[in-house]
Amino acid sequence: MAKFINFLLYSNIYIALCAVAMTAQTLYVFDISVPTSPALLGLVFFSTLVIYALHRLVSLSKVDKNLKVERFNVIETYQRHIQIYAALGTIGGGVCFFFLARTTQYALVLPAILSLGYVIPFMGNKKLRLRDVHFIKIFLIAIVWSYVTVLLPVLEHGIPLEEQAIGAIIERILFIFVITLPFDLRDWEIDKKNGVRTIPATIGVKKTLQLAFFILVLWMLGVTQIYTWSIVVGLWGSGITTGILVYYSPQQKHDYYFTALMDGTMLLQYGLVLLSTASMLSN
Repeated sequence: MAKFINFLLYSNIYIALCAVAMTAQTLYVFDISVPTSPALLGLVFFSTLVIYALHRLVSLSKVDKNLKVERFNVIETYQRHIQIYAALGTIGGGVCFFFLARTTQYALVLPAILSLGYVIPFMGNKKLRLRDVHFIKIFLIAIVWSYVTVLLPVLEHGIPLEEQAIGAIIERILFIFVITLPFDLRDWEIDKKNGVRTIPATIGVKKTLQLAFFILVLWMLGVTQIYTWSIVVGLWGSGITTGILVYYSPQQKHDYYFTALMDGTMLLQYGLVLLSTASMLSN
């Protein structure tokens, strides 16, 4: 069982499915169902597979060997597999790309550059990545994830960038920001070794949790202004579950808590939105 979980998590298939779920949720709440949606979902899946594969492989080469981090041992075990999936993801993403609208193809340039800059060393003599710049990591993750899972579907299907679409982009940024903060707590020692300053390392654990809960409450209030109540109920269920996981995250040592549960809040959110809307429609 552990081997299967490790394969699912560290082959990056799991996080790619989370990205697909977030994109599918956008398609669902905007009631989009057109022929190019499978190509868009495919591109999101394959591009996430590639970017996270590169991220894990580069991080493995840069990590301090004196740090006993279990997930890097697992990644090293699956290193060959990750390389193969990255290659397959590149091919799959390339095929899906050509089925997208021209506007979406152009719009992909920015997140592609930011994502590659996030994982590939290119700055200065030390070959730093964007994620190695003080404080920028969490903001880049939130912005790029929102861009890919909300803005791209909106552009692909010609939805006007008006109040609801802009609101959806902002609420996704806030949600991704909240679930990323625990990862900064997890990576505290690694970031310290690399000389990278993060929010938790600057303001401490207690204030980091307070910040996360403040943003989460703001997010829960904000979604009431964007979506119908059938969708809001599902989002609130997701928000409450996420808040509980964030609260207990500083005490957690095993990476499954973060890579499976914290990332899994994205899958959960989509499932709860589908469930809440289906139950209200049946009534």
